[in-house]
Amino acid sequence: MENTDIRSRLTKFEFDNEVLYTKFNSYAEAEQFANENNGKLTEVGFLDGNDNPVFDDSAGLIAKKDYFAAEPNPNYEIIHSGNPLFKELVAKYVKRDSEIRDKSVEEELLSDSDSLISEDGVFVIDKKGEIQKVTSRERVRYLMHTKVYELGVLIPKS
Repeated sequence: MENTDIRSRLTKFEFDNEVLYTKFNSYAEAEQFANENNGKLTEVGFLDGNDNPVFDDSAGLIAKKDYFAAEPNPNYEIIHSGNPLFKELVAKYVKRDSEIRDKSVEEELLSDSDSLISEDGVFVIDKKGEIQKVTSRERVRYLMHTKVYELGVLIPKS
């Protein structure tokens, strides 16, 4: 892993004596980044609908060797690319999209999310099991009062 390449993709938060990096694509990637940079794994939550990380291990990401979790309001479910159901939803989404040739405005909005599916996308599902939105891990923080938890790496400032 080339540190300069990964640093440009990660989200960086600076504190007095440390730098926090988030937005890893896997637990292994975060662990390797920590090892290569004299850092330590930590867990953060984005709990108030904005970009301010709070140190919070309530999602148990390190214990589960996971890197992302989301808790939406009770009317929705968040399915992230790390979830086994994600591939099933992608197939459902692609099938539905291919069946619609003359797209409505709603379908056009959903199809704009195609690139998110191939990256690190998130499906927002309603109680009926219908896809309501395809979005990114970062954007899901602002939707439906969702609490987002991410694995991070803390590196001491030089």
